[in-house]
Amino acid sequence: MKVRKKGSKRGSYKKGEDRKDTILDAAYNLLINSGYYNLSLRKIADSAGISIGNLQYYFPSKDMLVEAMLDRVIQGYLDSFIEIRRHGTPQEQFLAIIEEVITDLGTKHTTVFFPELWSLSNHQKGVTKAMDAMYDRYRQVLVDIICDMNPALSADQARRLALFISSSIEGHTVFIGYRKPWNKETGNLVKMAQQSFLWLVMEGEIPA
Repeated sequence: MKVRKKGSKRGSYKKGEDRKDTILDAAYNLLINSGYYNLSLRKIADSAGISIGNLQYYFPSKDMLVEAMLDRVIQGYLDSFIEIRRHGTPQEQFLAIIEEVITDLGTKHTTVFFPELWSLSNHQKGVTKAMDAMYDRYRQVLVDIICDMNPALSADQARRLALFISSSIEGHTVFIGYRKPWNKETGNLVKMAQQSFLWLVMEGEIPA
């Protein structure tokens, strides 16, 4: 009987996690550089330098791979939001998150990555479901802050506000994104968005 060396199981786990990261990196870069129509398991496997069978060992379907990729992307944003939530008043936190999210639209990865996902979701229901789950985690951060800022709002009102705010911000991508014609206006739009959204939270008539 072969004796397993101490620590080999842990080493195997790390190797598996590293392989997953390699696959997700390949999928992410392929989506940004080649577009959603080139995001196939075979092309991802080729880009990662592995066989398609090896890829499917970790991600049996394209939907599962996209979901894992989205989980990793949104976690980066959530980690940043957690740090913001550690400082200042709820209002200051709210304004800081609005600024961070809008400013982030000007980065190449955000300008390209999310619209490519929107396009992909138009053709694959599984991607739509995964994207909604991802955005829901982001919107929940807004819901929590909104409720802290204005406890008089109901849970439904807070959710509607979070949906309105997040969708309004996403719509700016095609205008102020990376190399877009109005990118230079980002700072001014941040200020106007902060004022508008803050008024909605504190004074606006939100449908119940």
